Amino acid sequence: MGRQKSANRGKTMIRIALFNHKGGVGKTTLTVNIADALSDLGKKVLIVDADPQCNVTSFYLNEPQLEKLLGESGEDGASSTIWSALKPVVEGRGDVAPIAYWNVPNGVSLLPGDVLLSDYEEELPTAWTECFARRQRGYSVTTALSRLVTTTATEVGADVVMYDVGPNVGALNRVVLLDCDLFITPVAADLFSLRALSTVGRSVAKWIIDWQTIRSLAAPDDRDAIFLGKPKYGGYITSAFKIHSGANAANPHALWEKKIAPRVRDRVVNVLGAVDWDLAPSYTGGNKLGQVKNFHSLAPKAQEKGVGIGKLRGHVNPGHYETVDDAKETFQHLAKEIIKRAGI
Repeated sequence: MGRQKSANRGKTMIRIALFNHKGGVGKTTLTVNIADALSDLGKKVLIVDADPQCNVTSFYLNEPQLEKLLGESGEDGASSTIWSALKPVVEGRGDVAPIAYWNVPNGVSLLPGDVLLSDYEEELPTAWTECFARRQRGYSVTTALSRLVTTTATEVGADVVMYDVGPNVGALNRVVLLDCDLFITPVAADLFSLRALSTVGRSVAKWIIDWQTIRSLAAPDDRDAIFLGKPKYGGYITSAFKIHSGANAANPHALWEKKIAPRVRDRVVNVLGAVDWDLAPSYTGGNKLGQVKNFHSLAPKAQEKGVGIGKLRGHVNPGHYETVDDAKETFQHLAKEIIKRAGI
């Protein structure tokens, strides 16, 4: 595991976010394990920790590494976290600064997050308003994270960028989602997770409409320099299932499962389709990408070792190997379906 500096060399890549307004749906666990599975399938993956809670960064890095990174990130000339890169733009002292990325297990790369990303988020509403007024600073601040990701993804040769984001519909998630080609909703089998789908569909649709207005007002050169802002819906993943036997969800969860598909259709797919049906593709097999059960003690053990759950052979009691292999198969299925839906 080590850090390397990024530089801009240019390569096309797909950007994906797992996004739900409801917390506790296993978003970070899904991100880490899907990235691991994509890497196993030969895809070069860059994870971008765009959540000020830094869950992905703390998954991969130990406490001394985190203390050093976060302790340096606010200093002028630092190259430690995403905030180090964005700070010159926020303070009006220059463009995005190149920062170090980390090589983490299984060939995945990481752009470390920072609690100070909240300072960037505070600037984004003003920048958003400035975009409508066709002001250069508005474009620069709004797309700063996108430019950083492009530079770093080019350096690492990424096929896939996976953003990890917080469970909210705030200004930071708005610029992340608009920078994505595809977004996926993790959904837990409970009432609150279902209700959050309404917020997801409504918010993303509004962001897209507003950004298309901004693009239509922009001068041609500015329009070419800012992101397209048309993330397509990639479907949903049901997470944290409790298993009685085999792959069958426990009965209470199975009842919720019947409610998820129509809610996704009505509150996400149809809402996005009303903006542009290209945003809500029709997938063979429907909108569901797959389901992930609750792997109980294996998830914290994977974090302790900084690896995917499917890589825990040799790290846990052999009695858990069947579950480890099940996890590996589960996440590889999800990764293959994402590759198909993303067209990569």
